Amino acid sequence: MADRLHQEMWRQRRQRLEALLIRADQNQQQHDPPQPDNIVDPQLFSAAKGRDVDKFIKALEDHCVKERVSLPVLRRCSPAKNTLLHAAAESDDNVRAVIEFVPEHLINCENFRGETPLHIAARAGKAGAVELLLPQGVPTYPDRFGNSALHEAVRNRHHEVINHLVNKDPSLLYCQNKESKSPLCIAVETGDFKVLELLLEALNDSEDWRRSKFQKIFGMSPVHVAIIRKEKDMLIKMWEKKPWLFQLRDAGGGTPLHLATYSNYLDGVKFLMEKCPTSALEQDGTNGYLPIHVAFMMNHIKIINELLQQWPHPEEFLTRLGENILHVSSKYGHIGTVRSILENPKFDQLINARDFNGNTPLHLAALHCQPSVMLLARHRRVDRNSINMNNMTALDVVEQDIEVFNAPLRKRLTSIVLRSSGISKSGEFSYLQAN
Repeated sequence: MADRLHQEMWRQRRQRLEALLIRADQNQQQHDPPQPDNIVDPQLFSAAKGRDVDKFIKALEDHCVKERVSLPVLRRCSPAKNTLLHAAAESDDNVRAVIEFVPEHLINCENFRGETPLHIAARAGKAGAVELLLPQGVPTYPDRFGNSALHEAVRNRHHEVINHLVNKDPSLLYCQNKESKSPLCIAVETGDFKVLELLLEALNDSEDWRRSKFQKIFGMSPVHVAIIRKEKDMLIKMWEKKPWLFQLRDAGGGTPLHLATYSNYLDGVKFLMEKCPTSALEQDGTNGYLPIHVAFMMNHIKIINELLQQWPHPEEFLTRLGENILHVSSKYGHIGTVRSILENPKFDQLINARDFNGNTPLHLAALHCQPSVMLLARHRRVDRNSINMNNMTALDVVEQDIEVFNAPLRKRLTSIVLRSSGISKSGEFSYLQAN
């Protein structure tokens, strides 16, 4: 009985709206785009944004009588180019009332923010309106910020709307906005585990297979976002549902393990080492750093210890320029890690090792004027007068332009430390050897 009454109510509403069609030639007006100067009546616009569908229909009737116009008044827009359908999109019933009377080309009409009625319905969480708009709507349409309707639904945690949109077009999962974020990334940012779960479990017509084959996703990886936010539960869920996401790299060619190391996220490092142990041996796309180089660069001691447990031969860890972990630690001036390497016999091979430019860790510490130069220059096992490919000692490196320019104090102090440690320039060294 209740269903019959409900259907009868909607039949009467439809009849009232159909009666408004006879006031003008609808076919002529349907294909005219909305005109900026054809402004909608404010009271009618307010009624469309309201939650009472009968008041909305009454406002349409009153307006059509008063202005002697027909139902195609729906094509008029607000100053921000919102049509009445944009306004109605915040109500399931209001959309249901007018959707059949809205010309097809207005279903995807954009306001000044580039939003279609589908964007607004998705943001408001109106699953009924979304379902009505989808048959003619284009869910991949981006607004001015690059957001699709799914971005809006995910950001506002509307579960039923998310299901409608993903079922309509699975590729929406990977569309990026202008911040290079896909809905998967937004889901992680919300911290809502259920939202992420909905996206990960959506059937997607082999879209995952295509993405995983080419290891491609548009924009930022959701795994990287989860690492930034230290969301371990989300990392576990993504590993269970879409492990191929862990193969993706960031804009600098860094793996999730690079980022977890950089962020000093020890639990994340342990998880990634358990699931993807070979990623510890993958270089980034910028400096050719392995994750352990990043750990030494950032002086993250606990992560250094964790990574060193996985491989017993630290001399095997080289950057694209052939730098070892002592080169990196020296270059960034981390005295504690430099000291621990110098005092540990298993690191002996690193102390005077040369990179592909012939620079030892002492050369790099001097080049970057780091405090670690004091430890290296005075350590008994350091070859103080080692020469690089440019025939330069550490002192040559730091003093090559010290007289030409007004060198900063830090550089002059580095020169003093090197000289006081008995280090010579290559020319002086050659002269001393000859005599």
